[in-house]
Amino acid sequence: MDQIRFGILFKTIVLQCFITRNVLSIQKREWLDIPTAKLTEGDVACFSEYMEMWIHRARIEGLGVWLSGVLRIKVNLASLDHLNLQLSACGFSLHKDPDKNFIFRVSYTGCFIQQQHSYHILTLNLVKRINRFGSRPHGVMMKCPVVSVLTSREHIQCDPDHFQVTRQVPFDNWNNELHWSLSLSDHLIVALEDVSLIQMNIDMNGPDITVQGERKEVLSPVKVMETESEFLALKLVSGQYAYSMEATCPKVTTSAAEETVLHIFKRCMGLTKRGSSENEALTVSNVSVNQTDQFTVHETREFVTLIIPAAQILQTKACTDNKQLWQPFYRVDVVLTFKETNHKMHWTMENMLPCTASCAFQLPALSTMFFEQQTGLHAARETRGGTEGRRIRVALSDLLGLFISLGG
Repeated sequence: MDQIRFGILFKTIVLQCFITRNVLSIQKREWLDIPTAKLTEGDVACFSEYMEMWIHRARIEGLGVWLSGVLRIKVNLASLDHLNLQLSACGFSLHKDPDKNFIFRVSYTGCFIQQQHSYHILTLNLVKRINRFGSRPHGVMMKCPVVSVLTSREHIQCDPDHFQVTRQVPFDNWNNELHWSLSLSDHLIVALEDVSLIQMNIDMNGPDITVQGERKEVLSPVKVMETESEFLALKLVSGQYAYSMEATCPKVTTSAAEETVLHIFKRCMGLTKRGSSENEALTVSNVSVNQTDQFTVHETREFVTLIIPAAQILQTKACTDNKQLWQPFYRVDVVLTFKETNHKMHWTMENMLPCTASCAFQLPALSTMFFEQQTGLHAARETRGGTEGRRIRVALSDLLGLFISLGG
């Protein structure tokens, strides 16, 4: 009896293994044989400045053959960093997802992109392998609506205790209004109605979105080219989309330096892919500053750094809480153009320094124009390190008298 039961059990196990093996084999074959030619618009993710297509690793060989043919380059999928240097000239990039499949990203201004019936279209003539010895042509179309990208405008206001960032509210490529949450440092997600939990306020009335908060609660220290600032690692997120609200505030100092150093965070102009660590590298092609022509530009992968003589932009006003004190402040309006995009980035910084007694305020950092207009005193020119600077030489008594008269 036991032998019979054992025989039945053994046959059952063998039968189950056979069935399972065949089912898995069929499922695997069906999964691998999904024809990518049937990819439609729903399979292509559309963002403000680029579109993306997911490609299974078993199908990537066809894309490699197409890229090598149309770009006349040697495609080595084992070295994506080197490959992307070659692809960037045409607005293409290729990255792996966490499952080792591939994401093919195409800029709307890239090579071979056509505009037809209000759509950006890229046709990929791929090769589909039939068996070990044969293949056949295989067409895939990437397609996204043509939309007018909003002007990339960011207005940052910083004072010793608080910050405020304002940008335009974005819409998707089909002009749909999105339901947003806030993502702080890419891991803390908060609904807009709960932003007080992360010590922030938000206002989305009208075409703009404004976020406010306390510097010490939200901003994080960051060092760019040996200069310390404070960084807001904040994004709006909705489904697959992300929208940068990232910004920097200059480090709070008790006195004004002779040079003002500003860090502008590089960003794509509109909606980007949420969670993507493969952001497009942007290269500055032109910078203009509304307030002055005297500035120096440096850049890293993430930031554009402006160095401006403080005398060109710094002003003072009476402190709100104490009219006997003076508060240095400045406003800078910058327009940046990047090689990789046709759109300009409009960036404004308003920074308030801590209030200070007039006699303790550093004279070299005061606005030359301010003194010339208010006093008519002689401005002596002197050369220092090959750079011509302005120094205002006044007696301390005259300076104090000026502050008293203005304050009165």
